Amino acid sequence: MKKSLLAVAAIGAFASAAQAQSSVTVYGILDVGYIGSNAKEGTGGVNKIQKSAFGQSAEQTSRLGFKGTEDLGGGSSAFFTVELGLTPQNPNLSGGSAGDGLQQTTNGAGSAIDNRQSFVGLKKNGIGQFAFGRQYTPVFNTGAATSPGQYNNVVGDVVYNGSSSAYFSGATTASGNNNGLGFTNRASNALTAQSDRFAGFQVGGMYALNNQNQSQTTSAAGATTGGNTNWNGWGLNGNFTWQKLYVGVAYQSFKTQYTSFQDTTTGNYNFGGNSVTGGVRIDNNGVLANPNQTSDKQTLVGATYDFGILKAYAQWVGRKVQNDTSLSVAQLTAGGSTATSAVAAGEQLNRNAQQIGVRSYITPTIESWASIGTGKIKSTVGTASANFVGWQLGSNYYVSKRTNLYAIYGQTQTSSVSGNTGSGNGANQYAVGVRHTF
Repeated sequence: MKKSLLAVAAIGAFASAAQAQSSVTVYGILDVGYIGSNAKEGTGGVNKIQKSAFGQSAEQTSRLGFKGTEDLGGGSSAFFTVELGLTPQNPNLSGGSAGDGLQQTTNGAGSAIDNRQSFVGLKKNGIGQFAFGRQYTPVFNTGAATSPGQYNNVVGDVVYNGSSSAYFSGATTASGNNNGLGFTNRASNALTAQSDRFAGFQVGGMYALNNQNQSQTTSAAGATTGGNTNWNGWGLNGNFTWQKLYVGVAYQSFKTQYTSFQDTTTGNYNFGGNSVTGGVRIDNNGVLANPNQTSDKQTLVGATYDFGILKAYAQWVGRKVQNDTSLSVAQLTAGGSTATSAVAAGEQLNRNAQQIGVRSYITPTIESWASIGTGKIKSTVGTASANFVGWQLGSNYYVSKRTNLYAIYGQTQTSSVSGNTGSGNGANQYAVGVRHTF
């Protein structure tokens, strides 16, 4: 009898403990449909590419997530999120190499699962929260709050530029897993902090640290090298809300360092696409630099105002990628480069863009948006620069609270600059599909 009572007590204790654990929520998005595009690439846009496919993630990147919280008492709680990217139209349901070609970093090429976010943290009501793991960056979060297209993956958004490689010859239709050209979306090995809102103000920050000492058997372009790899970054953000007005600003800076130079003559350092002919690369040799160390500084300012019948948006983004080391021709050729001129520290490739837009519910079930923006790409090696323009139209029809049909059209064009590889490129892209959230 005593043993039975002890067993019942033990079961009750375990049940109580289980109820005190995290309440876990499963959530996700599946976005599929038709995606088509027409593009011009190569110097002066001489190459024509047309694509047509039943694709995925045109309006929003498909994903599967798990998140939960645990009440620790006294206004404190623990929380976690694990979010995986999904590619429902591909043979592999998940996986990829979400990398940043400008920083020469990757999220593990060929990984079995695409890790969009994975973090755990603590929160104190009235103060704020902090978290460790792979997380969205301050610039990404500020841009998300002020994006008229809500970070869709159709061309035309000059700030986010989410699917810039979708219509070039070196890539298939967009999966939404890669970083945009305007800024770095996520940071691994990151510590973030965010305050609660006080008198309309909220502030936050990020520090990402991934310093390591490892043997580099190959450089970015295949030349045999060896040495250390160090990567780190930090960022700050703040926003202010007053009645129907929202204003946000964010800044972040990343550094990537190699003991031996990284040969970029194949076109890794370019703004405009991930193929050799697909980018705008404006300097003497068609590339930015052959760096030992690269710094990448990014700034975004955005605002929204809700007029009731529509919501107005405005954004500005700037990105400066800089070579921080000097290398002679002898050093470059010894490492396998084909460069014929020395590399000087301080060489930069700059991109900035500004965009305005509106978003409104025409009826309780029909939502539409429009945006237009301009920008410039400029290299400090030489005096050349290229201007670009983009615009986008889109609409949602909500058949239920969780399911909508959508249609999106976008277009972009880069000016032609004599002698600069990739200038004169342009594309239009269109998508119709269905998105379901759960």
